[in-house]
Amino acid sequence: MGNKIRNLFLTTNTNCNLRCIYCYEKKDKTVFFNVKEAEEKLAKALSVKTEGSTIIDLHGGEPFLVFDRIKELCEWCWAQNFAEHYVFFATTNGTKVHGEIKDWLLEHKDRFIAGLSLDGTREMQNMNRSNSFDQIDIDFFAQTWPGQSVKMTVSPISINTLADGVIFLHSKGIHNIQVNLAYMVNWRDPKFAKIYQRELRKLGQFYLKHPDLPLDAIYRLPLKLLILPEARQRKFCGCGTEMVAVDIDGREYPCHLFFESVGGKEKSEGWHDIDFSDPKQYISEECSKCLLYPTCPTCYGANYLERGDIGARDMSLCTLEKIRTLEVARFQYERIVNSKDDPDSLSKEELAERINTLEAIQKVEPLLKQIAQEVEAS
Repeated sequence: MGNKIRNLFLTTNTNCNLRCIYCYEKKDKTVFFNVKEAEEKLAKALSVKTEGSTIIDLHGGEPFLVFDRIKELCEWCWAQNFAEHYVFFATTNGTKVHGEIKDWLLEHKDRFIAGLSLDGTREMQNMNRSNSFDQIDIDFFAQTWPGQSVKMTVSPISINTLADGVIFLHSKGIHNIQVNLAYMVNWRDPKFAKIYQRELRKLGQFYLKHPDLPLDAIYRLPLKLLILPEARQRKFCGCGTEMVAVDIDGREYPCHLFFESVGGKEKSEGWHDIDFSDPKQYISEECSKCLLYPTCPTCYGANYLERGDIGARDMSLCTLEKIRTLEVARFQYERIVNSKDDPDSLSKEELAERINTLEAIQKVEPLLKQIAQEVEAS
């Protein structure tokens, strides 16, 4: 497959068997996708070869509540001879992946990938996601798709054990860990700053003791972007450009957060004047002046849902993202400076990566010192 990835989101159903505390979806009614309409949409999209490949993201609700429909759609597609390279993907809470569903996924694991959402330890998962930990066969996901990421969402009530959650997932053989702070929840309490710093420092010490483990998403912060001028107009996802999301009624949107089932009718119809390719639309004036902008993630859909503007970030996350940069910079500096690697043994790319990281840390050092002082004083 090529390097360019096109994302096609297809809503399979609006119902879910869990009630996660940070869920953003409206569940006023249960609706299922029409298989024939989905076939028509995919036939049109997949009949033309792109420069790379396509991921067909089956999005719920919990998709495997409508397994029979998904099975019918996938097996119809596989029977065709489409020009495009593609793979099916579904994000799942894992509670329904047993028996027939598990057997079918195992048979088709090379062309259908199931991405698990698992919020860490048993305690963390149960407090966030409806006491569902013991309903999930974690080993099945880790062994069937060993390189696939697992999504670990951190909520205000699970942040106290963030590091334990990541360490637990590593212990289960899951090493592509996509940790993120929940969007559209309240992070304004000042206590979260010190808790987050404590947990990140604990996690950093763990990674220093286990240098062979892949870093989780929090620690995979590309600090070298801070010295690249072009990164100041960086777009953080393909929303509205490389991504197309198809709702249950067949309408197309910039991403699934623009669906009527998520934001309501008015929101779902109000985005058409947004130019998603224009940096002025997705970079606020306030954030554009920040030294850390190139590495500070955001969700354009969440921004639009909450504030009606894809560039208007949740500024309650600002302090937490600064703390993340501070702790990752400390970790990267310690790992590079104390490395026992012979510089002559490093590739040109590895050496450049270390040099650029150190230059980036030096560039923002005054800001990092200020952040550390603010957290200490809070």
